[in-house]
Amino acid sequence: MIRQIFILLLSVTVLISCKKTIQNTETVPKKTGMQIPVKRRGIDTLSNLAQKRVQDWQQYDNLINYLNQFNNTSPNEALDMATELNGFIRTLKDSLKIEDLKTNSLNARYNVLRNEALRLKDMTLIPAIQPNEVNEQVDKIIMVFNSYTQKVNTIYNKKKFDEEIDLDAIFQKDF
Repeated sequence: MIRQIFILLLSVTVLISCKKTIQNTETVPKKTGMQIPVKRRGIDTLSNLAQKRVQDWQQYDNLINYLNQFNNTSPNEALDMATELNGFIRTLKDSLKIEDLKTNSLNARYNVLRNEALRLKDMTLIPAIQPNEVNEQVDKIIMVFNSYTQKVNTIYNKKKFDEEIDLDAIFQKDF
């Protein structure tokens, strides 16, 4: 009987003192679609003429710099940046002091840009959002901002054209 108790105690001690060996297997976690960076179309730039006229508009430059960060981001990163993007877009309109740019057509483009950015922000609340939906939304935001930039260029090109041609002199000729 003592021999059986001794063997039982010895077995329990050996089992307790044994350590599990952990195999060191390095596995690279597989990236999901939400973690794969996507290369996007770049941000359009202002023409030299427009750049000279809006050089004091710091919030526009800040928004361009922030949007450039979206050029190679994953859908997860884009969703993380959505709230801050909305802040930059909101300050864009609040900071517009240039009278030449206070037009209905530019205001309409701003409203579309704001709505698309709000849509991206709303996507952060959807748990089952697909990576392609986020990527499409970011592409829309960049496309609308490029449209905004092109409209600024157009406004200043038209203004330059109007200044170069004196229509009053043409129509006031005596025939």
